[in-house]
This record gives sequence, structure tokens and C-alpha cells, in this order.
Amino acid sequence: MTTQQNLDQRYLEFAANTRRVFERFPQLEPLRYFIFRELLVQPRPFGWRESAKQWLRPLIRRGCTTGVLRPCDILIWIEGTREVIRESLLPVFHELTSRGENVRLVSMNGPADLPSSSVTLRFPSVFFLPDWTKQAWEALCQAEKYLAKPTLTRSFFSACADVQGLLNEVGQILDATKPRVVVTASTQLIGGAALLVSAQAKQMRTVLLQHGVLQPFYIPMLADRMCTWGRSSSETLTSLGTDRRRLEALGSPRHDAMRPAPGGQAKRELLKSLSLEDRPTITFFSNGNDLSRNGSAPGECVRWLEAAAERYRDRINIIVRLHPNEDGSLYRPNSCLVVTKDCPEFALLLDGSDCVASLCSTAMLDALLYHKPVWHFHADGWPELATNWQEGLAQRIGSANQLCAMIEQALQGKVLPDRSHHLAETVFVNHGRATQAVADFLVAQADTCAAM
Repeated sequence: MTTQQNLDQRYLEFAANTRRVFERFPQLEPLRYFIFRELLVQPRPFGWRESAKQWLRPLIRRGCTTGVLRPCDILIWIEGTREVIRESLLPVFHELTSRGENVRLVSMNGPADLPSSSVTLRFPSVFFLPDWTKQAWEALCQAEKYLAKPTLTRSFFSACADVQGLLNEVGQILDATKPRVVVTASTQLIGGAALLVSAQAKQMRTVLLQHGVLQPFYIPMLADRMCTWGRSSSETLTSLGTDRRRLEALGSPRHDAMRPAPGGQAKRELLKSLSLEDRPTITFFSNGNDLSRNGSAPGECVRWLEAAAERYRDRINIIVRLHPNEDGSLYRPNSCLVVTKDCPEFALLLDGSDCVASLCSTAMLDALLYHKPVWHFHADGWPELATNWQEGLAQRIGSANQLCAMIEQALQGKVLPDRSHHLAETVFVNHGRATQAVADFLVAQADTCAAM
């Protein structure tokens, strides 16, 4: 499959073709995206190095979960170190704790600065294949004929052995903690998917919190219920076939604290942090992290930006914020762009910029909370990676010439401000109190389970 193909549509086709396989073998859910991306779309060779790792893994990976496993009513799962996951869940944990609720935090590959009461999951790898492996593979190959290759079989079998170790450990944690409700912010990650299928097998209620812009890769929705940011997110999931009755538009805990600072303070701090002149400042949030999905569009965006930065080098600042999983290789080191990744902090970039732009970053929605003009880069023929401009949440930039025309307007003071503050409420319901709304919902779910 080439980068020019529409990966979203191919995933929807894959999901439809394999629906009954995943229903029959729920143990496969943690491997859903591995199967799609690394076996079907961009197959990786399984050579002697991979074979050696497969045999050595059970001998090397022998770690055990650490922390006190006590029964709880609500279990919150944090996976990975990305701020979008951590900041979606930790405010809810702290809110529930402050209310005296019996809540437990479990981390898998999470940040080091979690509360001391947190449980850290580590799992040993198993040596023997799970008994469901061969039947599941045969069913997958019948559903997707391109999978039926010996090298892919070996990759799949190795992944199944690894995921069985994870499922075993998650099952033991759930048996020890006996939560009524389990909560996570991502089922695209292997641990979140393992948590939900394990909890559902034990008839525990499952809840998913939205952590980013929704897209086809978010279906099927594994959780019993999902808390979305607002009406626009719920409508996106409904258009992809999700039952609206399983969705609760409650807002985003991560965004509760996002609001403009008074008196231009953020602009001054931003310019100082990057040693920039006091000029109109555009921040572009880059999406060069996933070229298999985004195709040639990120590279085209770079060319537009570099041309504009060169043309207006003494009149504007153009900052590029790399995606957390992006290495910056798309950008020339000697261009007039200011390329950054980890600093300054995300909120300061949004608040201090005069305009926010992107191809498909969540930042285009976040910027609405700071009342910034949003430019959505989308040329004719590009894959539809986001629908912000179609929904009236951004101004479309369809070419390098149009980008320059918009910059000219900005230099003349003609850029329209945020057209209506109701746009933010469409995206982020309960802004400023979403943490409390989500906590109320989780407590109600736990109480309902207790009454059953």
C-alpha cells in the first residue's frame, strides 16, 4: 500500500472485513492496529533478529507488577507518557480522590511522577502460543487474503504470545482490585484494549474518555460508554456507526484550565522564550509523524511554510511545533522557520500566537479556547484527515498562494478573530467544569453497578 492511498478508508474496510473475527476472538483487540499497520498495510520482515527476540523475550522479560492491589470502585488506567493521555485522566483521579471515592490508578509505561499510591504494571512474556492463536490467524486470513503469508504468520504468532502475557497480568490486577468501573483514554494502545476486553470478560463496566481528535481508527468503540468532548465529537462517532446511546458529551478535563491570559502576557512570554522579534506570529502544529496515513500532505505543508517564511522573513514569525512522535526530518535546518518540539509549553504556544494552523492536529480545536484564528491546510486531492474547515471551525488554506494571501491580510490587520465564542462550546461542552462532570458520571456508573 502506498502513502497516496486513503488509509482511513482502507481501515474501515479492514474493520468491516474482520468484524466477526474480533467478535469471536476478543483477545485479538490489543493487536488490532498491529495487524492492520504492520501486517497488512506495511508488512515488516520477520528475520533471524525477530526470531531471536521471540525466543529470548520470555527469558528476559520477567518483571512483575508493583504497588498495592486493594479492591476499589473505580480503576483508572494511564498508559504511556503523552500529555494528552495523562492530562485527560489525572484531573479526574484527583477529583474523585478529593471526594473520598475509592479509586485506584494503574500505570503501564506511564510517567514517573504519578501519585505514590499508583500501581505499575509489568508483565512477563509467555513462551508457548495461546491456544486461540492458530484458529484466530486462519479466520483473519479468510477475512483478509493478503495476510496469508508465512513471514506474516511468524510475526502474528510472536505478537500473540506477547499479548497473552499482558492479558494474564491485566486479569490478575482486575481480580485483585475488583473494580465496578474501569476507565482509560485510549484503546488504540495495546494496554487500554487489553484492559477493556479483560474487564468485559469479567462483566465489569468500561468507560473510555476521549483524548484527541476522532477519526476512523477510533472504531469500533470497545467501551460500554464513551465520554466525548462535545456535540461535534459525538456526531463524528455516530457518522462512523457508533450507537449514540453509548456516548456522553461531558467535555474534556484536559482543557478545563485552558483559557487566555490577560493583557498580551502570553505573547510576550512566547517571543522571549524563543528569542523572537515582536512581530505577528503564526504557529503551525506539524503532523509529520504518520506518513502512512497522512501521505504527501505533511511535506507539501512544509514547502508552503518555508516559502512563506522566506518571503516574509523580516515581517512575521512562523513557528513549527513538531508532533511528539515526529523527528523533524521534513524540515530544513537552515530555513526561516522556527522549529521546536518540547518547549515552550503547549498552552503558551496557543495563547501567545496570533494565528494557529495545522494539517490535522488537535491544536486546531484547542485554539478555539484561546479565541485564535485557525487555518486548516487542505489542498484539493489530499486525504481528508480532519474536517475542521467543513464544520466551520477553521479557515481553509488550499495552496501556497492562498497562505501568502492570508499572511498579507494579517499584516494589514484584516485577519478575522474567532467569529463566535459558541464554536468552542460546540467542541468543548462544560468547559471549566468538565472534570467534575466526568467524575459525576463515573460515580453514577459505579453506583449503578453496585445496585445491580
